[in-house]
Amino acid sequence: MASPNVVALACTGSDQPGTLHRITEVILAHGGNISAVDIPERGDRAVVHLEVELDAETTPDRLLADLRALDVLDSVELVPPMIEVFGKRIIVVGGGAQVGQVAVGAISEADRHNIRGEKISIDTIPIVGEADLAAAVRAVA
Repeated sequence: MASPNVVALACTGSDQPGTLHRITEVILAHGGNISAVDIPERGDRAVVHLEVELDAETTPDRLLADLRALDVLDSVELVPPMIEVFGKRIIVVGGGAQVGQVAVGAISEADRHNIRGEKISIDTIPIVGEADLAAAVRAVA
């Protein structure tokens, strides 16, 4: 795990109003602080990925048991936190040939580190125009 007090969860259940509220109520009852939320799948069923910081007295087992007891969830699983999956993240923002070359350099450098066991991921966002570029930088900062 990224930290002894951080757990990452994948909750699968009903895609209906109130499901996320019910999940967060349980996390709050355990004194958890949600540091990341992603809902990558929607439809009749939804998947909610959460990263939760727990205090030293809270055990993940008890949190999992209470989440699994919710009637709106089919399953709750511990998953690797994003830092373990993606590692450090570099985002190259801009457009045109120069940005393409910056991305090539960043990817080459990340590969050198990844070979040594580090995890660095590179993302690119092709954006042209000063106002759009400034808005994108603020959004990912």
